[in-house]
Amino acid sequence: MFITLYRKRRHDKMETLKVNSCETHIYRALDEVTARTESFPVMEEIPGGEELSTPCEYCSQPAIYVVANA
Repeated sequence: MFITLYRKRRHDKMETLKVNSCETHIYRALDEVTARTESFPVMEEIPGGEELSTPCEYCSQPAIYVVANA
C-alpha cells in the first residue's frame, strides 16, 4: 500500500493529503483523508488518459478518483 502524503507547513497551513483510489476503495480513501486531516475531503475523477497509468493505493486496479483535503 502506497499513500501519497504531501506535507506543507507554512505559517499554520494544514498538511495536504492525496489518495488515488479505484471505485471499490473510494469509501476507504474518503475515511482515511477525513481521519488524518480532520477536514472535509474533496473527491475528483482522474481524467481519462491518466487513469490507466495511476494505480489505486489499496490494490493494483487503475485509480478512478483522487481524494484530497485541498
